Amino acid sequence: MKIAAVLVLLLATCCHAQDAATLAAREANQHAFELFQLFRQMTKGNFCFSPYSGHRVAAMLAEGAKGDTQKELLAMAHLARDMTERAAQAAALRQELSKAAGKGLILEIANSIWMPQSHSFDPAFVSMAQEQFGAAAQTLPEDDPTKSAAIVNRWIRDRTRGRITSLVGPGVFTGDDPTALVINAVYLKAAWESPFEFIRTKPRSFTQSSGSTSLLSTMQQTSAFEYGDSEAWQCLELPFLSGEFSMRFLLPRLEENRPTIEKSLSSDTWDKVTSAFTNCDVNVLLPRFGFSTQLDLKGLWQYLGASNVFDRDKCDLTNMIAQRPCWTRQILHEATIEVNEIGAEASAATAAANPFAAGEPPKRRRVSFIANHPFLWVIQHRRTGLILFMGRFAGE
Repeated sequence: MKIAAVLVLLLATCCHAQDAATLAAREANQHAFELFQLFRQMTKGNFCFSPYSGHRVAAMLAEGAKGDTQKELLAMAHLARDMTERAAQAAALRQELSKAAGKGLILEIANSIWMPQSHSFDPAFVSMAQEQFGAAAQTLPEDDPTKSAAIVNRWIRDRTRGRITSLVGPGVFTGDDPTALVINAVYLKAAWESPFEFIRTKPRSFTQSSGSTSLLSTMQQTSAFEYGDSEAWQCLELPFLSGEFSMRFLLPRLEENRPTIEKSLSSDTWDKVTSAFTNCDVNVLLPRFGFSTQLDLKGLWQYLGASNVFDRDKCDLTNMIAQRPCWTRQILHEATIEVNEIGAEASAATAAANPFAAGEPPKRRRVSFIANHPFLWVIQHRRTGLILFMGRFAGE
């Protein structure tokens, strides 16, 4: 039995429950920045991904695993060792995210599990997947890879409002063994709290990491925003209208500083950057951009310590499927991002000297944030800090 895991994302209580949600978000963000450190070394150009989307697939696989396979998945995703604690944290985070929709923001997070008609998931796993992840068990036709791919892609396309259209190909379902799927889909579309005026968008020069320059449609506005900086970087937060999410941009002052800044990024350093925010009058010049990234996360998961789940002989997913051998073949991931004058839309899919030392908070002042060279961006839930999307825009 082969398992292919797929995840899709589109882009962007009581005190005890909120604490659990914040802890769950922090654990997911640790995984996010570990993935970022691998992504940044793979390309000098544009990339985007949804760490939360892949994290949910890892969480579902972990609940279906036993022994060393489960231990590796839990460690890689920074999930709690205790099942009850994992369930409580996930429920608290879902509750927080459920409050986000409205006021110009659409957020949909969906999970599903798929199996050919002649096979079945363990009933206890099906109940757990429905209760903890809202994942309904669905069946696929026998011996029809083309139809199976079409059915799964239609589910993904519907949950991502057409942003991800063909993540899974017929090849996923070919071979001697039946293929099961674990899928997460997230879609976020949000309007800026302070939209850019179209009339101010003009072609402006953008310098790529190679030193080449090009003219990009660049948006402009001056308004009050949360902002922080140091001698090495500037960081700007553009809130979405709902108030629940925002997009944050980390801009090195010099391109030559970017590799050092990227290498230093972690969950802790990111928290330090954003905790230094103050409200300033900011003149913003930001390119309008949109692109996608697609890859198999298998190698990245293996590098981070989850190897048994991909090993035919060692993988133990018997909490999910009784038959053995049963292992994971691919972790397909696709992410898209679009930023314009109105707001941001992001999507992703996954199938189974200290440069951050900020100075004293400045007094209210006027500053300029001119993003005319490569920068990093993050779409983040403001209350818990959960990162849904992140990446780099390098103009190429």
